[in-house]
Amino acid sequence: MIDIIERAEVERILRDPESRVPSASAPITAMTAASPLGAFRAGASRFVNGAEHAARREHLDMLLDELDPNLLVAAAVARTRESAIPRDIPVAVLAEALGFARPDALPPLVEVVAAAYPTGESSDPDEADAAIIALLEASGAADADERVLRVQLLVQAHAATAALVERAIVLARSRDASVSTRALLETVLRDDSPVPLTRRIMPARPRHGETLVTLHLDGPDREATPERPARILAFGAGDRACPAPHHALAIAAAIVETTRDETTHRDADREEVPHDADAR
Repeated sequence: MIDIIERAEVERILRDPESRVPSASAPITAMTAASPLGAFRAGASRFVNGAEHAARREHLDMLLDELDPNLLVAAAVARTRESAIPRDIPVAVLAEALGFARPDALPPLVEVVAAAYPTGESSDPDEADAAIIALLEASGAADADERVLRVQLLVQAHAATAALVERAIVLARSRDASVSTRALLETVLRDDSPVPLTRRIMPARPRHGETLVTLHLDGPDREATPERPARILAFGAGDRACPAPHHALAIAAAIVETTRDETTHRDADREEVPHDADAR
């Protein structure tokens, strides 16, 4: 496997229509093929190419187009104010908007599936299979293909959006309060990509077969200048770019902004507490 680090080359490969993703339609073992997790990966848009990917991606876009960004923001703000765990909020918000049953109970299940999703390998296959079965049942969709795509949206949102939120909150502690939440999020996306790696299969060349490459989404950008900061590839690029960057940013911004406001108010309350010895 070859590692591609420089961002300009990574972006070129991501946009190359000849590059393909490793497919989940030909699992390594019969056991993997028969497992609920293996079947889920085979039915997702992420692990197919060509017309099949285009059709599934179109369906994902349709599901996302039905979501109201303002409602996503309001739901994220409400959960943050209720002291929900920040990394769990994006999944709960999306699950509620997509019509899943018990949305606030789903993040732990999504976390289990997300850990095995990229490769299909899990430290506890039975746990992963049980989690994907529960998520598919909770989706509420009658059509099996749509159930898979609805769950895919939760799984792909989990680790990336959770990491974006957590890193932006940490970064905010070291920055002046005047720095906007949007700027914090963009800094994380540019300099500390929540999804650091992805893979592609490059087409065969003369005297060479197909090549599996690992693309680093947070590598150096030698074309960056003070006037043009390093390009952001955290959401990918080309036809296979993240289907929901605007949804993810809206939810993440709501969580981070609300957390910053709550922190400011708590600090202000502490400053108002009298500290003199005669205070009763």
